[in-house]
Amino acid sequence: MDGVLKMPLSEIFYDYLESPAEAEKAIRERPPMALAFCGFLAAATALSLWENLGAGGFFAFTFRAASIFLWSLLSAFLWAAVIHLYASMRAQSGAFAPTAAKSLVVYFGLSDFAWALAALAAFFSLIPNPLHYLSFLLIAIAAFLNLALKARGVKSVYQFSGPKSWLLVLAPYVLIAFLGVCFMILGLLGFFLR
Repeated sequence: MDGVLKMPLSEIFYDYLESPAEAEKAIRERPPMALAFCGFLAAATALSLWENLGAGGFFAFTFRAASIFLWSLLSAFLWAAVIHLYASMRAQSGAFAPTAAKSLVVYFGLSDFAWALAALAAFFSLIPNPLHYLSFLLIAIAAFLNLALKARGVKSVYQFSGPKSWLLVLAPYVLIAFLGVCFMILGLLGFFLR
């Protein structure tokens, strides 16, 4: 137990990729929030690089990276709180550790390391031949990998089934898409009924 508490961040990261059960123990015992922040920062930097490479300059890159980092951080804390609230309202509410919400934020931060593929996609987008379309494929792979790792984190922390974990991870995106469609329909109705 003492060895688990003193495990370095790099070991937790490698165990997260190679041996999820070992990483789960370390994350549950003492959630490494610094590793989560590194994941959010890596995602923000890679996504900002993908969006601003060749345009905008250093100020635009820095502003975009900071805004993506803050968005990722705040949304991870908010969504972890919502999932924790949902899990605590279930019948077997004592089934998870007291650090479960923090652990989930760590898993969300670790899953954001998948967005590092966006940095590679940025360089593919600069190629002037048909290979530059690979950048969109890399972004799609990064998005899927990010969601899959988040679902794995929800499943690991709260012992939900695979489909329920995916549903909980996809719920905010479905809600945002639904609200977007509703606002678009209301806008079109307002335009045509005027």
